[in-house]
Amino acid sequence: MATIDHKQLWQAVADQLRDEILEGRLPAGSRLVETELADRFGVSRGPIRDALTELARTGLAVDLPRRGTFVSSLTEADLNEVYVIRRAIEEVAVRLAISHATDEELTDLRAALEVVEDAYRGPDLAAAWDADMEFHRSYCRLSGNGRLLAVFEQLASQTVLLMRTAVATRSSLAWIPPVEVHRHIADAIGARDPQRATDAVAAHYRYTEERLSAADRGGDSVPAA
Repeated sequence: MATIDHKQLWQAVADQLRDEILEGRLPAGSRLVETELADRFGVSRGPIRDALTELARTGLAVDLPRRGTFVSSLTEADLNEVYVIRRAIEEVAVRLAISHATDEELTDLRAALEVVEDAYRGPDLAAAWDADMEFHRSYCRLSGNGRLLAVFEQLASQTVLLMRTAVATRSSLAWIPPVEVHRHIADAIGARDPQRATDAVAAHYRYTEERLSAADRGGDSVPAA
């Protein structure tokens, strides 16, 4: 029972800290001190240590020898690396989803698409990114490949943090919903057309790269996650 309780504690702490990082309440470079966090959450240092290990595993924190643990300061180079890996695994994911998903599961994917499109029409950018990531997660889950999904989950939090940083540091990025990049992916999976689906994933990432590049030149649209 103690093991279960301990696991629940560190997961709860990790979830809370993850939310604070992604919402900007714990900004990049903030030091995460075990003793201070233990006092704050009313737990021993063990669950705190495990929570910080989890944050480091997902790229939201970094442990610097002899200095401590800090909220990650992710760069444009990190963003490019994350997108290269995400594109690669999602091109595989859509093909596997087409092979493995039932018609009912593809209906659920359509529902995830509607949620993300509604979210992008609303005023809450953070909610839109959450819905965006859930759409991508949906077809990674439908791939039936647990390791692929685990890699996606590692990159999901990093993506949101990187996008938040991009918007915060590039004032030219205005709040304009993305084009129908997600609908093209969902349509191709629904049609069970693997080549069209992989092309749609590739187009999604080209679109995002173009928007980020446009921001450097004074462009005005927020990229899709």
